[in-house]
Amino acid sequence: MNKESSTSIYFISVASSLSGIHHQTIRSYEEKGLIKPYRTGGGTRRYSQNDIDKLIQIQELSQRGINLDGIKIIYEMRDKIEELQEKILSLQEEVSQEKIQHIKQEKDIHQSYKNEIVKNSNKNIRKNI
Repeated sequence: MNKESSTSIYFISVASSLSGIHHQTIRSYEEKGLIKPYRTGGGTRRYSQNDIDKLIQIQELSQRGINLDGIKIIYEMRDKIEELQEKILSLQEEVSQEKIQHIKQEKDIHQSYKNEIVKNSNKNIRKNI
């Protein structure tokens, strides 16, 4: 049993009752690609609490005068923003790791110079004695 199937526990009738949205309206949201309920092996729709919350949000946006195509664009943009935010965090982590690596390399280089200077200075001192 995967995570999606274990959290998707509501039948469409329960989803309809919990969200206050008619079954047919829920199906039309699915047809428009606004919601993608989990499907059992037999094809039965199962909704999670996240799906119910999204249904309510869709209904609220619709009541504010945004058509379903507009709502779909809003959700696509939100998903893209989340994807880009994850990419930004990943790149920030990568830059941070690179900075740490460069600092370590610079420190190693400076240390090697110090060792060379000390070794050469000691040789010169011994020659002069």
